[in-house]
Amino acid sequence: MSRIIVKQLPKKITEEKLRNIFGTKGIITDLQLKYTPEGKFRQFCFVGYSSEQEAQAAVKHFDNTCIQTSRVRVELCAALGSEEKPQSWSKYAKDSKKNVEKLKAVEKELEKEKKANKKTKEKKINKVDEILGKHKDDPEFQEFLKVHDKTRALWANDAGINDDPTTEQDDAEEEDEDTSTPGVRNDSGVDAGDEEVEDEENEEEEPAEKLAAKPISDLEYMKSLIAGNDATPKPTRSSSAKGQTNTKAAKGDLDLFTIKIHNVPYNTKRQDVLKFFKPLKPYSVRLPAKVHGFCYVGFKTEKDMAKAMLKNKSFIKGKQVFFSDFTEQNKVTKSKNNGESVESETSIQSSGNAKWQYQHDSIQKEDNISVSGRIFFRNLPYTTTEDDLRKLFEGYGPVVEVNLPVDKLTRQIKGFGTVTYMMPEHALKAFNSLDGTDFHGRLLHLMPAKELANDDDAKRDGLDENDPNLTFQQKKALKLKKTAQQSIGWNTLFLGPNAVADLLAKQFKTTKERILDTNEGGSSAAVRLALGETQIVMEMKKFLEEEGVRLSAFDEPSVKRSNTVILAKNLPADTQVSELTPIFAKFGPIGRIVLPPSGVTALIEYCDPAEARQAFKKLAYSKFKTVPLFLEWAPEQIFTTTLSGEPVIPKQEEVKKEEVETKNGFDETKQGDKDLVDEKPLPEDADDEPEPNTTLFLRNLNFKTVPETIIAHFQHLGTIHTVEIAKRKDPQNPRQFNSLGYGFIQFKKAHVAEHALKDLQLTKIDGNQVELKRSDRILKTQDDGTRRQVKQKKQTGTKILVRNIPFQAQYKEVHDIFKAFGLMRSLRLPKKTGPGQEGHRGFGFVDFLTNTDAKHAFDALSASTHLYGRRLVLEWASVEDQHDVEELRKRTASKFTATVAAGEAKRSKRAFFDMEGNMKLPADGDGDDAE
Repeated sequence: MSRIIVKQLPKKITEEKLRNIFGTKGIITDLQLKYTPEGKFRQFCFVGYSSEQEAQAAVKHFDNTCIQTSRVRVELCAALGSEEKPQSWSKYAKDSKKNVEKLKAVEKELEKEKKANKKTKEKKINKVDEILGKHKDDPEFQEFLKVHDKTRALWANDAGINDDPTTEQDDAEEEDEDTSTPGVRNDSGVDAGDEEVEDEENEEEEPAEKLAAKPISDLEYMKSLIAGNDATPKPTRSSSAKGQTNTKAAKGDLDLFTIKIHNVPYNTKRQDVLKFFKPLKPYSVRLPAKVHGFCYVGFKTEKDMAKAMLKNKSFIKGKQVFFSDFTEQNKVTKSKNNGESVESETSIQSSGNAKWQYQHDSIQKEDNISVSGRIFFRNLPYTTTEDDLRKLFEGYGPVVEVNLPVDKLTRQIKGFGTVTYMMPEHALKAFNSLDGTDFHGRLLHLMPAKELANDDDAKRDGLDENDPNLTFQQKKALKLKKTAQQSIGWNTLFLGPNAVADLLAKQFKTTKERILDTNEGGSSAAVRLALGETQIVMEMKKFLEEEGVRLSAFDEPSVKRSNTVILAKNLPADTQVSELTPIFAKFGPIGRIVLPPSGVTALIEYCDPAEARQAFKKLAYSKFKTVPLFLEWAPEQIFTTTLSGEPVIPKQEEVKKEEVETKNGFDETKQGDKDLVDEKPLPEDADDEPEPNTTLFLRNLNFKTVPETIIAHFQHLGTIHTVEIAKRKDPQNPRQFNSLGYGFIQFKKAHVAEHALKDLQLTKIDGNQVELKRSDRILKTQDDGTRRQVKQKKQTGTKILVRNIPFQAQYKEVHDIFKAFGLMRSLRLPKKTGPGQEGHRGFGFVDFLTNTDAKHAFDALSASTHLYGRRLVLEWASVEDQHDVEELRKRTASKFTATVAAGEAKRSKRAFFDMEGNMKLPADGDGDDAE
């Protein structure tokens, strides 16, 4: 714990004085003086240090010391929610005994009041029910209720109203039938039900005319009208208008999902809109009478609205219409019409609570950590670095990215950031473990991170990799941009042939055409470009060494890449620093730019990792002059000094020093460093292709067995090429694959497979006896995405093995490349032995007269030399390779016989060829049985 609590402080102490006092024991990251709500100082504070050692030293030094005549007590803080935390005794603390007891007493009183209110309400209801129950069957009491009925118009006896309940029931049924079938569904009354309303009015006028034509007195006519109004056997004009308004009010109360249609033709009718949305059935269609060009369509469910939105940008009567969601605005207008205050998104934003609305929206956009794997953290000390956070979070699983924003003015971190895990399970574990814990003297606060903002250029422009309208080149560019940040670098010092030709033309003060022209004789254009590239790379390496670049980092199989140094390749020839600075500097301050004189490769180092990542994302594969920018993260610890001038000691050099000390007798390596020292060398045949008949079938594997367990079981026999376990997708969880209980293993050598088949038959792997059988299956090489490291052996003599020679390269061209470095004893390019095949096999042996010339050629050509677009791979020939031709012929013969035997096994037995090439058919009965 790097956080301490200081108690019994003086009442008039200030934060500045406390910083001066406690700052003598370390870097203070947090200092909080506690006050009451009234502003009274509670005489204690919290102090956070950057490390636990500093906090412990402060406790030892300041505990029971005096500050302004007050003896203070200094203790380490307990963890948040820990049981070791002492009980609070202050009256201002919420978790003190007095406050807890008060809260419990208040809760008990509230519960008692609620129970008492419920009992009184129940008693009142029971009294009313008792009184009504007593007089329920009393006819005088019923007559009393009728007299005091406020809805009564006249005396029932004078009006002659029929009190027969059966007739009232029939009238009610007729009224239900009339109101249950409205003419048109319309929630606003703007459109199309006017004709049907007029028909109903005409129908209502007819019975009145017939009643007036009857020979009755005026008094009887008035009584019949009053009786008709009271009993309502049929709706009159006033009653029908009231019913219509009631139905409209009921529809208006519905919260519909409304779409506003723009650019509607002038003469569009309601039926046209209904036909447009078929087979969907809108609940309401509103066409304004005085204003044209738009209309409103309402749906009951959001699902129907989503289906209707699919018809956006369609055509009505030959005119394209556009949709917009009008649901929220429709709620606001309804609330204004009804005089209610309904808080929608727009109303909240228009009010003074825009800040709270922003927080509310941000919380809704938060993803579940178990799905996204992203965590938002805050309350960081300003001295925190990205490496400190990465070490903290990598303790719970592999981390993909740590983003720590930096203020552009103060150049300090903003105190918050995000971390993304490779597996969401690890993110959930880190969230549960680290939330509320102490980190560099502050309490770390973790929350689920928000959705990633789609700020990529492709997203903004509406470009998608799967868009069928894009061309092949556009799809390829988007795919390359996505995979740009992978830490796979195939050739760091790569130079394009066009850049090489430009540099050679400038260096020799001639034209590019004359350099590539071979009509005047001499070496071919491929040889000239290869030697020119070699010369430029040598000059570049010399310049980089003078600028403090560690060139050995490019040759090492570096696991980690730098997060601040970007390697820019494929630059046009003769690029200047002044051209690169404005492009990269707009993302943040640049520490240094190293650009060789050739100007085709540059190293750009940023001061902050977050700004370097942003520049990488934006500029990868972007156009610079006439070529795309090829960006790559440089190896870690590529510079010999930091930006402040401090020397950088690579980790591998530290390991070498420890090995030297152990040889001298000073074996003081720690147990934790043994993993770095004890690195197992790769076997000699690790890069060789597997021999035929080296695959075995593994049966009865445990469903929990992994390839690493199988490799550990068989690796003592010899080198293993690859291991495969048959799997299929889990139907319940398609992201997970389940083992099928069998698999395959392929060795490098055939005798190792024979040995495994004989000695490891029915041995147990994870508790199951595994049966081994031969298999003709050829397994694919497992490519883990890392570049195969070239064997860097010590010089064994004057002979060099050259791999990856292009098949179109001639003997003379290879000879011209190597003779530029000294006198050669011999050059051998083994040829193909197959019938009708000509040319070499893609590798060769070069033997120099002296070791010096061989070393010079190896150092120059092994860096980056391309012949016909293929990089030459050089190795020192081993002592056993002195008889290389004999060995190669034997291997070729064995492979050829194996392929011929496999082909004969698959060939039909019905016919064969003799040596002269004549086809012979077997006699009847010699071949297969007749079908």
